[in-house]
Amino acid sequence: WCGPCKQAIPHANKLYQEPSGKGLVVSGVSDEPSSKVKPFVEKMGSSMSYTVAVNKKEDTFMDERWKRAADVQGIPAAFVVNRAGKVVYIGHPMAPEFARAVRLSCANRYDPELFARVEPLVADARRLAKSRDFRQASQRYQEAVGQNPATLMDYALENWRMLRDQAGDSAAASSAVKELIGQVKRDRFALAELARYLATATDVKSRDLDAAQMAADALKAIAPPDDASAMDALAAVAAAKGDWASASDLQYDAYMAAPTASKAEMKKQLETYEKRRDAAGK
Repeated sequence: WCGPCKQAIPHANKLYQEPSGKGLVVSGVSDEPSSKVKPFVEKMGSSMSYTVAVNKKEDTFMDERWKRAADVQGIPAAFVVNRAGKVVYIGHPMAPEFARAVRLSCANRYDPELFARVEPLVADARRLAKSRDFRQASQRYQEAVGQNPATLMDYALENWRMLRDQAGDSAAASSAVKELIGQVKRDRFALAELARYLATATDVKSRDLDAAQMAADALKAIAPPDDASAMDALAAVAAAKGDWASASDLQYDAYMAAPTASKAEMKKQLETYEKRRDAAGK
């Protein structure tokens, strides 16, 4: 019956199915009877592929241990718990920060306290960039990112885009992104996200495929052979360079290793690469 809840379901499901979401567990909880919940879940089909639980009226666990403890009054309410078992987000599942919390927690780099601590530096960097003092702006970004390069990678990439597109200093941009790769070279979650972004970025005038390959090489050196997210990122880099055969092979391995929730998206990408491979062959 809850309109906002129904709106949030496909959104949460999309996050659940993303290739970068390896390890993500989504549980929806309703306090309605199973006789109502089960037909609803069946009707939703593939747009609600995560686990759905029923909290019986007499069981106060969700109300007391989660909603009341967090002073949450309404629904839908979302809680994001990171890999260390810490609740890092409480709020509406349609809020932009919810998606950010989920994606960054999957990459093991969501830290609201750290974000708040560096926000003054980032705000100053953005102010300086607006006034076209790119050198000082870059120094502020680097000062902020230096506190934890993997967790603050988004700000490092913001600096990279500024240097590349606004300042037009491709040498400084290349140096900055290569420094970032060196800083996160032991973090496979950060490397996978970085390689994929550099290969597929649509928010820059031109991509740095040399840096993308550098990130991919660092990822390949440390990723386990069954890491679907890593193979998906490596395939994206190969595709960006026009190597559709390698992209297809890597994406096939990613598809085979992917959890059930991610297989549909992985297969869709695989079919795209295979079409490009076959067209190139002809």
